Amino acid sequence: MRAPDPLAPLARRDGDPVFEEAWQAQALAMADCMVRAGAFSATDWANALGRAVRAEDDTTAGYYRAVLAALEALLDTGGSIPAPEVEARRNAWARAYETTPHGQPVELAK
Repeated sequence: MRAPDPLAPLARRDGDPVFEEAWQAQALAMADCMVRAGAFSATDWANALGRAVRAEDDTTAGYYRAVLAALEALLDTGGSIPAPEVEARRNAWARAYETTPHGQPVELAK
């Protein structure tokens, strides 16, 4: 039996991928790292995610929007990154993405 490819996308037993896009795994990994680093507790994360999930539609896309909303809310309430700064960063990334030629790396202006 061949060893599984460690770089292959994770898959469920039925063969479907665990995550539809890499950023989904990264968002959950960030939450895990932040809990482990003490930025917020696992209970705070669960409560914030629960509130955000209830505000979204019951789809995979809605779940991951909720993950991002919960992270942003915890960053804001914890004082790490205030909501206006998160919004400014999001807008800067959107502008950079929209103006970057296809195939080129997206870079934020300094």
